Amino acid sequence: MAHNVLERYRDTRLRVYVVWVHRWATDTRAEIDGAGLVDPRVTHLWDTAGVIGQPFLDRFGVEVGGLDYDFFLLFGPVATWGSSPPRPVSSGGTVISTSDRLASATVSLLR
Repeated sequence: MAHNVLERYRDTRLRVYVVWVHRWATDTRAEIDGAGLVDPRVTHLWDTAGVIGQPFLDRFGVEVGGLDYDFFLLFGPVATWGSSPPRPVSSGGTVISTSDRLASATVSLLR
């Protein structure tokens, strides 16, 4: 993500929200170093309530290969969050294995 998107596309309109989830014993705030995502356009959040999971993905109508973590949802600049969630313009998982798709979809939004 940092290399394929953030470094390649310096557009200040780009915003990244990373939601960290607790899936493994080592998944603690103290162990998270930002995973290299140290950029002023990145906001790190911690899912303390366990919101992120398959029901969350189901609300967006996306399938990311059976994962309920380590995925991305890309929204356009006019996406609004109301009683129904917006449709992502792209999604995929794992983030690293689908980073080329994420980069391509991102650049199309920044044009």
